Amino acid sequence: MTIGILGKKLGMTQLFQEDGDWVPVTVLQAGPCKVLQVKTKEVSELPEENQRAATNHGKKRGRSERPRRADGYYAVQLGFDDVSDKNAAKPEAGHAKKADSAAKRFVREIRYQEKPALNQGDEVKADAFKDIRWVDVTGTSKGHGFAGTIKRYGWSRQASSHGNSKSHRRVGGIGRMYSTMKGVPKGKKMPGHYGVDKVTVQSLEVVKVDEERNLLFVRGAVPGHRNSYVMIRQATKRS
Repeated sequence: MTIGILGKKLGMTQLFQEDGDWVPVTVLQAGPCKVLQVKTKEVSELPEENQRAATNHGKKRGRSERPRRADGYYAVQLGFDDVSDKNAAKPEAGHAKKADSAAKRFVREIRYQEKPALNQGDEVKADAFKDIRWVDVTGTSKGHGFAGTIKRYGWSRQASSHGNSKSHRRVGGIGRMYSTMKGVPKGKKMPGHYGVDKVTVQSLEVVKVDEERNLLFVRGAVPGHRNSYVMIRQATKRS
């Protein structure tokens, strides 16, 4: 079963192990997160008050509230970092109120292969990872603005001599051999906006879990700047 939590990247530091070696780690604030909604696969798994009667056929009777349908998959919707009432949209505040929670700034779903044991209104903290050694961390990479192909893709410079005049860092020829009137080929690597992409770093080792402060210390780097939101899940390729 996949275990996941939402959090925030606090920065990097180092930890010394018992044998004296030091380990570079990224400090992640993991929770506490509120379970805003539990998504189920079958109608029979919903609470009785939300199950649709077989004789109703999707029609309302009177002005009663419409029952909730099954979602077709298993997932847990988590919320992290409270939003003040004046800054929260009314639909978001109403959705969070069903879980006895304030509106959240960072909301994401964690998919499950089977029915999760969590219920709406539960709280998920860092202690959920106390027995997990490897995690996958998803975040948003740092923005670098408009960049050329050398910085964006790691290409090499052109020659510095032999008639090359002020074209040392340019892309070079990008035309097609055929159908030149169609412009730049689709998918061609060109200068453009660099960064601010969704990036997942897999199989990061959990060095330490601080349950009291809800902190995870993972070995290696995590995408994003300080105080950026991240999603932490149990690793899919290592256990």
